[in-house]
Amino acid sequence: MVGLSQAIQRQVENVLAGTGIQAKVSPQGSFARDTWLSHEADLDIFARFPPTTDRKEWEENVLPAMRKYFSRYRVIERYAEHPFLEFHVDGVRVNIVPSYDVSKGEWKSATDRTPYHTEFMQTHLTPELRREARLLKKFAKGIRTYGAEIKIGGFSGMLIDTLVLYYQSFMETLRHASSWNKGTLLEIGKPESVDSSKEKDPNVDLIVIDPVDPNRNLAAAVRPDRLWNFVGAGRQFLRDPGLWYFLPPEFKPKTRGQFAKRVDSAGRQLIAITFKHPVSVPDVLWGQLIKLERSLLDMMAREEFGPYRSALWSDEAKESLILVEIARIMLPEVRVQRGPPVSKSEDSLSFLEKHLSARDTVRGPRIEGDRWIVERKRGILSIMDLVRAASREESQGLAIPKQMAESFRGGVKVLQNREVLSMLGRKGFDKSLWEFLEGKPSWLKTGQP
Repeated sequence: MVGLSQAIQRQVENVLAGTGIQAKVSPQGSFARDTWLSHEADLDIFARFPPTTDRKEWEENVLPAMRKYFSRYRVIERYAEHPFLEFHVDGVRVNIVPSYDVSKGEWKSATDRTPYHTEFMQTHLTPELRREARLLKKFAKGIRTYGAEIKIGGFSGMLIDTLVLYYQSFMETLRHASSWNKGTLLEIGKPESVDSSKEKDPNVDLIVIDPVDPNRNLAAAVRPDRLWNFVGAGRQFLRDPGLWYFLPPEFKPKTRGQFAKRVDSAGRQLIAITFKHPVSVPDVLWGQLIKLERSLLDMMAREEFGPYRSALWSDEAKESLILVEIARIMLPEVRVQRGPPVSKSEDSLSFLEKHLSARDTVRGPRIEGDRWIVERKRGILSIMDLVRAASREESQGLAIPKQMAESFRGGVKVLQNREVLSMLGRKGFDKSLWEFLEGKPSWLKTGQP
């Protein structure tokens, strides 16, 4: 690993020399902090540019030169605050990342903090704590909460290292995490507390102060489901330790009959909204998919289809889908709409003017309790019609990301129940579908309390 790091570093320096742009090149991240996982390491090579460097220099000159130089590998362009390159060498994922060489606190981009993170952890982590950090990373990876990329939305390597430094061991981290509450605040050198600012922002579940930037929360990008999976899995591990938390079993292929049985016994309606899309940077693609998923669920809820839960799948090349369990695929022809309280005279008058002679009014308006009620004829009765209408009409309120709008509108399909099984065999889909149908994390064993 050390030899590979030195080789890639020299190669990046050669590319920069060819472009005539000055930058400091060095390894960063978990490898530089010596908390990387054996056989699962990422190698982050940073190019630190002077703060006066125009961002376009990286995007228009350096990035293409890097892509061309490393073209013998399968180079993927990823995107954080700015694009960077990813490729694999001998099983090691290599990231070539730009940043600015700035003084502490004078950040121009998010990656500017990374060298200071490396320096801080190299100073404060003992060899014993580095081993504890590796153990916690292996645990988080086994329960699928490790990784800050948008697709995962989990714990970053720096967050894991900071937790171990704060609690001083893998086991102590799990013990304390098992009783975290919303708004838990952790800061190196200070006792654990609950932050009062959570009353201002109920979405902040965990605050871990960045040791090199007191204004930054290292846990800000961790999605709630990842955070509370970490808490729940840690609690179960303390009750019933097992290697399966660190080494989850591989997915065993299932027959079409096994899938069909699961679909039939789910107790709800299963749909898959499938569509093709242009090739995109993976992080950008997953960000778009997450936004589209949320918008679809909101629309289904407004139209009373009763969405229950959902999941995303993508081959990250040209095709993606959104799995959704819903209460119903077809709706009654008439919907009941609650109006304003009778006591609000102006609102009541507006409600009556709108619905009294409307073409879609089936019955009413009438008063039930203290409110006006009207029964209206639905324009859309099936989930398929809803998705199709939303792909064509902005009035449905579906937020379709611009980059995939044309392909989504032109080719979106809705598969229902067993029709979803027509997608079997696609890259990673069988596993994703089976886990969705099971509805249980892999670390939670049958028979556990």
